Amino acid sequence: MNNLSLLLLTKNESENLKEWGGWINKLTNLDEIIVVDDFSTDDTKKILKTFNSEKLSVKIFSRKLNDDFSNQRNFGLSKCKNDWILSLDADEIPTTQTIGFINILKPVIGQNYTFKRNIIYLGHKISFGQCINDMPIKLFNKNEGQYTNPVHEIWSSSAESIDSHQIINHFSIKDLYSFLEKINHYSSIRANQLYTNRHHPHLWEIILFPKLKFLNLYFFRLGFLDGTAGIILSLAMSLNSFLIRAKLWHLSQK
Repeated sequence: MNNLSLLLLTKNESENLKEWGGWINKLTNLDEIIVVDDFSTDDTKKILKTFNSEKLSVKIFSRKLNDDFSNQRNFGLSKCKNDWILSLDADEIPTTQTIGFINILKPVIGQNYTFKRNIIYLGHKISFGQCINDMPIKLFNKNEGQYTNPVHEIWSSSAESIDSHQIINHFSIKDLYSFLEKINHYSSIRANQLYTNRHHPHLWEIILFPKLKFLNLYFFRLGFLDGTAGIILSLAMSLNSFLIRAKLWHLSQK
């Protein structure tokens, strides 16, 4: 494979990054990590610097997020020396099989590569519901697109998306408290985005959208197969749907 750059956004990710030391050097063609850090106050930068070696260059850029993940990632892309990019979050770890796949892959211009992402919640693997179609583009050529959407950003590209049939484990839910904090933060960003786009909330949206979200995730997307963890995640995402529209209504009253 061509030389590879890893793009990473961080803010106080020291606990997650402690898990990276066991696998990051197994990516044989990775020779650069570009980090865009939102002024971390923990040991994030210190840990990242331990990954630096003759083979692997770690470059850290301090930059305020300003609630726009796409802008942050696009800035990071502009700092990458390689064309082929592996974009990960600090709480994502590729499986051993996925690392092997990336090492032997010969990427093709005009192709993006998607990966199945499973949430690991308190030791429970969540593969259905919210995760059943969670297959983001994680490996791509930086010259063939850009990131869009301020939150839950996506790689927008005219290139063909190829299913890698590989898995990335997503340790995004450490506990219920931090998960609810994240929902509160992300729902605020989304509400502000809708408000900026002049979307006006209707009462029926506030009532129906959260219910439909739960029914879709838990029944139609088979969230019940993930057991208790599945129903907790489905209800939490229903809450997220409610908060977006409730916050949007509040904004419209100002």
